[in-house]
Amino acid sequence: MNISLSLWAVWYLYWIASARHRVRDTGDSPAKREPWAGRVGYLSMMAVGLAMLFWHPPVPYLNHPLWPSESAWLGAGLAVQAAGLAFAIWARYTLGRNWAGRITVGASQELVIRGPYRLVRHPIYSGLLFGILGTAIVVGQVRGFLGLLLVLVAVMIKLGREESALRGHFGPAYEKYAEQVPALVPGWPR
Repeated sequence: MNISLSLWAVWYLYWIASARHRVRDTGDSPAKREPWAGRVGYLSMMAVGLAMLFWHPPVPYLNHPLWPSESAWLGAGLAVQAAGLAFAIWARYTLGRNWAGRITVGASQELVIRGPYRLVRHPIYSGLLFGILGTAIVVGQVRGFLGLLLVLVAVMIKLGREESALRGHFGPAYEKYAEQVPALVPGWPR
């Protein structure tokens, strides 16, 4: 579990360091941001889901082991987690100043369709979900997969809102992009 936490720490440090490069208002085009109240629901669900990965609640069935802790599952989980977090970092780097923590459109934002955005429209979400899947495998308990499920639902809520905002901002260009590239999983039906 220490390696898993270290991988998350590396991801988090990169995320914090790169957060200063994000969508900003310009004199000609102010950024339109999702209101804070609109975020509370899915962020709460996401926080609870992430807590399930690292917190051992005193609820016996949540801590039920799914496989022996010293097994090939640990290596597989770490590999999935590392690959997912690396994919999210690649996506964040590729997005550059077009990124924002809140759903944001406008300003000098451009439609990015290079790098991991050629494979999926939301590679940051894809990478984080795979990172969480890997962590759930490492945890090897029911709570890990329940946490993954909660985060998945939260991401799907945010993704739906983000898709609507992007379609409204980029119009036909985003429609064409969405027809060609799946949302989260490469090769998945659109």
